[in-house]
Amino acid sequence: MPTVVRTFDSFRHTNYRFLWASTFFFSAGYWLQMIIVGWLTYQLTQSALLTSVVMGLDALPILLAGPLGGVIVDAWDKRKLMTVVLIYQSLLSLAFGVSVLAGVTQVWHIFAFVFLMGLSWIITDPARMALIPSMVPRQNLVNAFALNSLAFSVTRLAAPAIGGAILAIAGAGPALLVEAVLLAAAGAVILGLRLEPKSKSKMNIRSAIDDVMEGVRYIRSEKLVLTLLLFGLVPSVMVMPFFHGLIPVYAAEVFNVGPVTLGLLMASAGAGSVMGTLALASLGDMRRKGRVILGCVALASLAMVAMAFNPSLSLAYPILMVGSIGLMGYYSTAQATIQSILPDKIRGRVSGIYIMTFGLMPVGSLAAGLIAESMGAPTATFLSAIAVAVLTIIMATGFRELWRLK
Repeated sequence: MPTVVRTFDSFRHTNYRFLWASTFFFSAGYWLQMIIVGWLTYQLTQSALLTSVVMGLDALPILLAGPLGGVIVDAWDKRKLMTVVLIYQSLLSLAFGVSVLAGVTQVWHIFAFVFLMGLSWIITDPARMALIPSMVPRQNLVNAFALNSLAFSVTRLAAPAIGGAILAIAGAGPALLVEAVLLAAAGAVILGLRLEPKSKSKMNIRSAIDDVMEGVRYIRSEKLVLTLLLFGLVPSVMVMPFFHGLIPVYAAEVFNVGPVTLGLLMASAGAGSVMGTLALASLGDMRRKGRVILGCVALASLAMVAMAFNPSLSLAYPILMVGSIGLMGYYSTAQATIQSILPDKIRGRVSGIYIMTFGLMPVGSLAAGLIAESMGAPTATFLSAIAVAVLTIIMATGFRELWRLK
């Protein structure tokens, strides 16, 4: 029988509460940024391609340096690392907000801002994933990762709608200043963590390469971890860019609506994420995790097909909700499963390699933008949905470890 876990059971642990609060403020800033840069880019360029690319550009640094971030996380104090990185993000948002207010923003400024923000993800993501298993018992891992996703989901529900209103009333500059405040709050909350002191390890290029290769060798030796990492490419490259990444294009070209409605569309995706993560948190350490992972991606694929053939704005809201239920269910279950397998000493490195699947998102964003530019956003979404369905079937039949995963 699966372990019975209350929906918010992980909140009993003080360190986890502080980490969750930091994640909440951080993700509020992130989702606010997504609607700002998407809308600002489209207004300046009127290009579906450039808008799609900029929406996924923050993942590019993860592809280039994700494993290095994991090595740093394993070697240094995670609390100090996260605090410094979050303050860096806050200052960057402040600087970009001032440039927008001054009226000097050019398209390349947006790309530079998003890329520089993405650099920090090579630290924050593996650090957060590596910290959670040290804060809760093993049987609470699915619950803890689901609640961690809930922080992203709740803010995804509220921040885009609020951000759309701020954009409509005050413009992108003030919205970016709000983002800076939220990120500063995330950094301040992290200081509340009470962790065992960790001395900084000596690092050089050779030792960093050796540490990365140790993580690679571990993944190659653990077929289940390798399978989960490979399957992670599907939602990151073929679902997110073609589904959520094209929302600004759907808003402008399919539904002919402004920033407020764009915010509501993104918020509806957040509502689906909240539903999915709450359901998963309530289930706790469920059996048949592999089938849950596959089923969640299949659900997202079906939602993509529905979105591609949907001409109605009112129907777009529930479709985005259903797709987000699938995506959040996948990410929470996959992350918890991987972390439950890893030994403590290598969590950061494997997490750094895992987030490289997000680093390939710009590849998907480029493809989504090119197809949407030439054939329209609905066609781009439909073609990707078919590919996702085919790959999910291949993973279910060709990688039996995933299907049998409990």
